[in-house]
Amino acid sequence: MRVIYFDCTNGVSGDMAYTALKELSGVKTDIIIPGHGRAHSRFADIGDLINNCEISGGAKEKAISIYSVIAQAEASVHGTDIENVHFHEVGRSEAVANIIGAASCADALKADKILVSEICDGKGAIECSHGVIPVPVPAVMAMRGKSDLVFITDEGVSTEMVTPSGLAILIGLGASYRKEFPEGKILKKAVAFGSRDTGGKGGFAAYLLEV
Repeated sequence: MRVIYFDCTNGVSGDMAYTALKELSGVKTDIIIPGHGRAHSRFADIGDLINNCEISGGAKEKAISIYSVIAQAEASVHGTDIENVHFHEVGRSEAVANIIGAASCADALKADKILVSEICDGKGAIECSHGVIPVPVPAVMAMRGKSDLVFITDEGVSTEMVTPSGLAILIGLGASYRKEFPEGKILKKAVAFGSRDTGGKGGFAAYLLEV
């Protein structure tokens, strides 16, 4: 059985998850989204964009599942429904490319199971399109409330370690919590680093195992 294990003790973001999955899968082609930097702001717009991408049907399903997680969280935060959610950071071309890329690489890996460690976030506040917001950010908190994954706070890190797109990738791909590292043969390991200063913490690690 092929298993992907994500070590999220140093957090997770969309670009970190995509980078690690891309290395594990060996997929060479980057996802290019038209209108670099432009916000694809509604869930329906994102769905159309995904369905028009030249990726496998399985990858499209995974990408839409990931964005459904984000849409439900944003709807909960803003007291609306998913059809009326307006994406900001997660609707920008770079974020869309990271999510579609992660979905494509996960589909290419054909893992039987995806497991994840405890997920560590920081504290404090960050500035985003909505202004200054607390960490964990509201969308992440909304996802946490509906997830069986395990979360901890690193009191020594005063910034965001878990982004909405990163957590949505884990949830949307169907990851389940596993405290211990899985027993089995490690086929490949990938480590990705984010852009935030988290006080010298290590990167986000992903493993492909045969168990």
